[in-house]
This record gives sequence, structure tokens and C-alpha cells, in this order.
Amino acid sequence: MAKEKKIKDRYLKLIEVINKHNLLYHTYDSPVISDSEYDHLYTELKDIENKYPSIISESSPTQRVGSQLLDYFEKRDHEQPMLSLSNAATENDFIDFYNKLNINNNINDIEMFAEPKFDGLAVNINYENGLYHNATTRGDGYVGEDVTQNVKTIKSLPMVIDNTSLPKKFSIRGEVFIDKKDFTEINQELRIKKQKEYSNPRNLAAGSIRQLDPAVANSRRLRLFLHGIAETDSFINFKKHSDLFTHFNNIGFPINKYSRVLSGINECLSYFEEMSKQRETMPYEIDGLVYRVNSFDRYKSLGFTSKSPKWAIAYKFKSLESLSRILRVTFQVGRTGTITPVAELEPVNIGGVKVARATLHNFSEISLKDIHINDYVYVKRAGDVIPDIDRVELSKRKSVKKIIPPKKCPSCDSVLKRIDNQVAYKCTNHKKCIPQIEQSIIHFIARKAMNIKGIGNQMIRELVSKKIISRSSDLFTLTESDFQKLDRVGEKSIKNYLSSIDSSKKVMFSKFIYALGIKEVGESSAKALATEFDSLNKLLRCKYDDLVGISDIGPVVATNIISFFKDTSNISNITNLISSGIELTYKKNNPENLLSVVITGSFENYKRSDLSDILEANGYKISNTISKTTNLLICGNKPGSKLKKAQSYGTNIVYEKELAMLLAEFH
Repeated sequence: MAKEKKIKDRYLKLIEVINKHNLLYHTYDSPVISDSEYDHLYTELKDIENKYPSIISESSPTQRVGSQLLDYFEKRDHEQPMLSLSNAATENDFIDFYNKLNINNNINDIEMFAEPKFDGLAVNINYENGLYHNATTRGDGYVGEDVTQNVKTIKSLPMVIDNTSLPKKFSIRGEVFIDKKDFTEINQELRIKKQKEYSNPRNLAAGSIRQLDPAVANSRRLRLFLHGIAETDSFINFKKHSDLFTHFNNIGFPINKYSRVLSGINECLSYFEEMSKQRETMPYEIDGLVYRVNSFDRYKSLGFTSKSPKWAIAYKFKSLESLSRILRVTFQVGRTGTITPVAELEPVNIGGVKVARATLHNFSEISLKDIHINDYVYVKRAGDVIPDIDRVELSKRKSVKKIIPPKKCPSCDSVLKRIDNQVAYKCTNHKKCIPQIEQSIIHFIARKAMNIKGIGNQMIRELVSKKIISRSSDLFTLTESDFQKLDRVGEKSIKNYLSSIDSSKKVMFSKFIYALGIKEVGESSAKALATEFDSLNKLLRCKYDDLVGISDIGPVVATNIISFFKDTSNISNITNLISSGIELTYKKNNPENLLSVVITGSFENYKRSDLSDILEANGYKISNTISKTTNLLICGNKPGSKLKKAQSYGTNIVYEKELAMLLAEFH
């Protein structure tokens, strides 16, 4: 027993010492031992684990990289939405934002916390009782993917923290990224292996965090900076963002060293100028700065819009640009058949990223900017992600060729049609044009549509290329043997795919309409149609005059809907979908049910997205913000400020234990 205790004590001491050195090296960039000394400690730790596997601890640095390959990424609801930030594109935009903050708070020179806006992949990380618990991608802001194992491989992120001054459970948010130097080296390695290279560090970071094999993610040298929290109410020991993040830095979280507390518009603008000059010399990519009000109390008084907080803004840098030459122009086919011209360029480096292609948008843009083949053009990364041509360098023009719209589809060779009163050319062969078939099915399975989980875009392309499916209804006839024809698909994965397809069959009418992919019928228009027509048959028989009077349905959209339902192949596809067992949930339109509802917090027995679907299907209007006109707050765990606001307004509140009674009314 004494020997076992001695071994365990030594084991725990090694974990403590190695984790401390990882922190000094990866987070603070201040190693105090040599690499060989570190390797000696790590080898001793692994030897103990190999001899005594029963004592292996989750906090051991050897456990950062999981050995089990995942079949697919589970979806997870965010307890608090990961909203996007509103943008300031110009100095005047930022000044307007700052002045509005001062007016709304009735003060001058409100204190701000500012830091670089990292160009990576946003994640939400949960800690419980001082231990790393799980991690989720941003996704659509409400539902993300579980990337717990891959985020765990990021060595600068502590697995164990001192949570003396912190809540027992909390969510911290950050950005996963890859250094410019590592990006170049990893692409070189991929090139040697004759594998596909990544176009920019952001895509590499996103692709790495979504690897099903954690060992691959571990090899990609992922990095992380933390910059926000999900909610402020539980952090009772901190009144300011700067104080909390100083504490986070002190206990080992990776916090960016360029962050700054600022007071007054001049300090804010000076910081922007300073960071604009430093941008090129930084080892990682940033595309602007984020400014947020420093006081947590002011978060509550300022509140949120439906899409973003009112207390923060992203002030974007001007796009980086370089001069390149257009070698030729190729053409891509979109989901609805629209042809997009793409400039193939002499490769050029923009902000550390090799760019060899840029969108030309449409033929009106080509004419407006007077772009020709062989022209020298200034290429910028719009939003520092999508390459775009800004202007032509006319002084270098020589031996150029006019860009001629194609007469035939680059994919199926069908004759293209120019759309009246538009600058677009279209391929109308949607039944046989492969890119259109692929993208229509990809649209159909999306979360906002049929929400068929686990099946990705690449799998749809493979199913189409192998002629296993050719339209959305074919998904519901897929069998185990069909999936076995695909590359690298295991038995467990196949069962998950078939289960996911079957689970999607019960769907709200509005989502089914959206999934059909009718041109210019987005989520809002689909909901309007589902509200107006209480059955699929009534929608299929609708007339133009029935449609133009509906909110969100104008003359163009009405014409598109009528044309879509006149196409016999579309009707055949819909018939097959319903015959496959799809069960449509129709929205109830009882006037007494048209109530405004806000959902807040997390729930033990329900997903927030499912609650929203059920309530919307029964005539409730879902809102993200509490106001005096809100009729009902559905309240889960950790509700934050919405509960207090609802109580102050006298809003009716339903807690989870009472929720079953409310939902029972719908059956």
C-alpha cells in the first residue's frame, strides 16, 4: 500500500509540475526549463501511466489528445446565444456608436475595453468546479457542434483552474486560430503529401477544429485567445470586463496582451491607428478591433438587439490588397442556376495568405469596373476572408481581352438564358445540372430546413456523383448498402445517418417550405406562407393573387412560387417526400395564441431550438429581447438579466417544472 501511495503521489506531482510548465510555455511564453528537462518529466509520467493505467487522471497532459475517432459531431444548444457584433466600417460609424453610448448612459467618455478582433473560429468553452468540461462551435449562434476533444488539444487552454473567485459553472468564449508561420508550414506539409492546401489561416483553423480524429487537430498547432463570457450575473466578484480578464490571465487562461482599457473617443481612435500599424508584424491575423463597454452593469442597461449586443462593436480595418494579373476567367454554377464569373489570378500574397482566385460577382460588375483578361487589378480580401477585385490598374493595361459571358453552362453544357431586367445568366437545366442538384440537396438538409444531422456537404456531393441520389426525396429511400458504396464510411456512422434521416421526418411546415429551395423564399417568407396556408394542398393550389397580399411576399417572389409549383418534377419530388413518411406540423392561427414569448436559460429536459419550434407551430411569436409587450418568459437555469427584467415588467413567467403543462395544451 505504501508503495502504491508513493507512486500515486509522484504521479499527481508530475501532473502538477508539467501542467505548470505547459502554462509558462504556451500561455505566458516564459519557459523556465529546457526542452530536454520537460521531455524527461513527460516520459516519466507516461511510464507510470503505462504501468498503472487505473490511476490515469483526466487532468494529465497525456489525456489532451483522445484516441477515439468520432463518427460525427453532436449538436449542442448554447445556454446563452453567441450573438454576432455590429460593425463599424468607417471612423464616422465608430464615432456615432460611441456618442450614442454616452447619450444613452448620460455621461461623457464612457470607459471601453478594446482588443484585436481575431480572424479564427469562435467557440464557447464550459468549466465546472474548476475543470474543463466541454466546448462548442458558434454554429448559427443558437446551436453549435460539440468539439470538446479537439479544443482539449490546444495546449494553452488549462484543463484545471483555480476557481476560488469564479462561479462553479461558467462559459467563456474565445477564438481558435493558427499563426501565419504555422499556416505556411502546414500547407507545405500538405503540398508534399499531395493533399489539398488551405486558402487562409482561418479556414485551416476551422477545418482543424472539425477533424473527426483529435490526433489530426493536435498536429495542427491550434491556438486560442479568450475574449468574452456568456453572461455576467454569476461573476459576482467582478464589476468590469477588464478586472475579470486580468484575473483570467493570472490563473492561466490565454488572454491577448494587446487588450487595453480606454476612456474618451480620442483614446479609442488612437488605439485603432496604433493597431493598424502593428497589424502586419503580428504573428497571427486580425481583421479589426472589438470595443466593448467595460462596466458589466451597463451591459444590462444597454441590452441587445435581436442580433447583437448594444454595448459592443467591431471596428474593421480596411481590407488588405495586392496587385495581381487576371490570367483567365472561369464560371461557377449556383444553387438556382445563376452563373458567377471568377477571376483566376497570378498567385499573390495578401496579409500572409496566397490568393489565386477572386469573385467577379456578375457581368454588371465587370462592366462597371472595366475589367478585362490580362488586366492588372488590385485584389483585396473583403472582410479579410473573401478575395474580391477592387479596381483595375489602367497604367499597366496591355494586350487585354474582353470577358465574354458563356453561352453554355460550364457543368452540363446547356444553353444559358439571360434573365430579363437582371445582369445574371442562368442555367435552366436544374434537373440534370450537377452543381444545382448538389446545392439544392445541401440546402434541403440544412439546420434551418430539414435539419438532417451528421450528413455533410461532401457526402451529398459523393452521393450525387455516384448517382445514388438526384433529388431531395431520394434521401428518404437510402439504405445501408447505399452508404456502403461511399468512401470511408463505417457501420456505426451508417446507422447514425439513417437514424438522422428518419428523425427529420417530423418537421414544421415553414421549414419544409424553406427546404424546397424556391427562389427568393427565405425563412421569413416561408414562415409567412406557413401562417397563411394551413395545409400543403392549399399552398400547392394557391394563385398569384392569393400570394401578393401576404406580408414578405412581393410580386417577384409570388411569380417564383407559382412557377415552382407548375413544374411537374417539383410536384413529383414533393409527392415522394410526403409518401416517404414526412409529417408536417402546421401552425395554429388562433388569435388568442398570438403571444410574444422569450426563452432564456438552459433546460434539463428540452432543447431551446425544439421549444422555439413547438411554440411557433402553435401560434406564438418568438423574440430574443424582453420588453413591456412581452407576454411570456419561459425560464430555465442561469436565466441572466432577462428574468429580472421580466419581473420588473410584470411579465408572466413559466419555469421548467411548469413547462410540461403548457406544452400539454398543444396536444
